[in-house]
Amino acid sequence: MKDPKTIEQTVAAALEGQNVELVELVVQNQGRKKLLQFFIDKEGGVTLDDCSAISNQIDSVLEMENLIDGAYILEVSSPGVKRALKKPEHYKKFINQRVRVVLKTPLNGLGFFTGRIASADDDEFVLDDGTNQYHFKYDNIKKANLDPVLQF
Repeated sequence: MKDPKTIEQTVAAALEGQNVELVELVVQNQGRKKLLQFFIDKEGGVTLDDCSAISNQIDSVLEMENLIDGAYILEVSSPGVKRALKKPEHYKKFINQRVRVVLKTPLNGLGFFTGRIASADDDEFVLDDGTNQYHFKYDNIKKANLDPVLQF
């Protein structure tokens, strides 16, 4: 199997023409097979039909580019309400939204923070927790997800 970053870049490039964003690729071992989970998004949201069509397209790209050796399981879905934030563009898109951030190197003894994105640029974003504002460089972020308050 090629490096997951190579797979992600190749598939993302193939999807760009359809205005579909590859948000995240997760690769896991499932016995002798690899499980490849592709999380996609597009303006207006992702439907089941979108997932089916994109799944066929990704499968074709994986085969044509010879990116996977042997058998694999392919899953395509929307990123969901707690979608991952991976790129500066994601933070910019979700300004004023609530997020949960896990840091690589703790700040003031804390390894994670929750608050809303106050601002974002290409190097960092500002998280407002209601009391303080924190500046986080993207390269110190281990994991970040939207963390909406769901009301029923």
